[in-house]
Amino acid sequence: MTLEPSILLADDDEVGRYVVATMLRRAGFAVTEVADGLSAVSAALESPPDLAVLDVKMPGLDGFEACRRIKSHDDTRHIPVLMLSATFMETEAQVEGLETGADVYLTQPVEAPVLAATIRSLLRARSLETEVRLAAAEWRTTFDAISDAVAVLDGDGVVVRANRAFHATFGEDVVGARVPALDIARDSGELELELGDRTHSLRIDLVPDEIGAAPRMVVTLSDITAAKRSERERAAAFAREQTISRTLQQSLLPERLPSDERLALHAWHLAAEQELIVGGDWYDVIETHDGLWLVIGDVAGHGVAAAAQAGQLRHSLRVYAHEGFGLAESVTRLNELVTGTELTDMATMCILALSTDADDVRIVSAGHPPPVLLPADGPPRLAVTGHGVVLGVLGATYEELTFTFAPGDRLVLYTDGLVERPGEMIDDALQRLVDACADTAGLEPLRAHLFATLVGNEHPRDDVALLLAQRQVL
Repeated sequence: MTLEPSILLADDDEVGRYVVATMLRRAGFAVTEVADGLSAVSAALESPPDLAVLDVKMPGLDGFEACRRIKSHDDTRHIPVLMLSATFMETEAQVEGLETGADVYLTQPVEAPVLAATIRSLLRARSLETEVRLAAAEWRTTFDAISDAVAVLDGDGVVVRANRAFHATFGEDVVGARVPALDIARDSGELELELGDRTHSLRIDLVPDEIGAAPRMVVTLSDITAAKRSERERAAAFAREQTISRTLQQSLLPERLPSDERLALHAWHLAAEQELIVGGDWYDVIETHDGLWLVIGDVAGHGVAAAAQAGQLRHSLRVYAHEGFGLAESVTRLNELVTGTELTDMATMCILALSTDADDVRIVSAGHPPPVLLPADGPPRLAVTGHGVVLGVLGATYEELTFTFAPGDRLVLYTDGLVERPGEMIDDALQRLVDACADTAGLEPLRAHLFATLVGNEHPRDDVALLLAQRQVL
């Protein structure tokens, strides 16, 4: 049985409060009523509601101050607040309310459908925020589980984020400060660091930051003291590192691909030549109410930070898809997530929506190379032209395009590690890929042919993710 969303309603006017409470209960909400702002704060702290509706003008503690106090507590700061006013509010008053943490204003009298729809919209947004916070917490747990001391430093050498092992080495207050020992090691070019009676190897990975800004650094300290320098222990440490890398990389990929008689799928991921450095290349297949979303993505840079961001983007996109958002809106929300939070790395992504009962495919690209379409009755070609704006650009908008995916046709989605070569123009690289797609039937043979032709037998310079699809002829 689904519980009714709980609403805290605060209004000193008994008649007005009765009218609003009645509308809310008829709309399916559980309502707790209080008559003043102070009681609203107490009730919220005692039993946090799903949403608070506060009248602006109340004796003693008005709606503004009640909102401010509710938002100032950790247990209630995430509660959406809807402000009600019996009269039109001037701009200054609206600004004051928003600055105290209010999410939306409505002027009374308000129609019941408008009130209910507004509240449901706020509750959906809160649910989505909760999902994203849980995803961030899961990735923080993964970050802390790594035995090496890992930290992200900004361009000035200040620690931005650190895992549990790094805190244990340098102290709990290390975030927001510079670590002198790291400054000395970086300036001298030393790859080993003496800390007390322990010796650590030092690895620094540069991660591109905002355009024009100094790159961030992912610093990894691994304990290599004499007790661990025997050949057997070094081999064991190497094996542990491989396990961590594989675990992090595999967590970016689906455990299985959906099975559908109308669509054959095949996917592959090949790590870069530096196989201990986790990459940000990923793919996903998301089942929706009317078909499938095929997704391919690539976060700039390598290392734990890139893998963590790729994982959060993948998880967030799944939430948006299951919430019913469209392709363009989902990509826009991901861009807002990147530009509005601590996710600072640029990323590319391409999403295709395949319907179960139509040949048209909808596609939105955020700076990602276009997929290759292999028609059953014609030569291969790029499915669409253009590639949109990468994730991480403030205010970017995204356009949804369509193309036909008929029975027997195949699709190739890939990351840039498959085609990019030093000194080669991207158009020439894409043409090499299109040419390589000719004259090979099936999906697994096509995958093997593409890797043999474009990658060879060695690990590539960059990670490669590949997602192939074929519309079955029934």
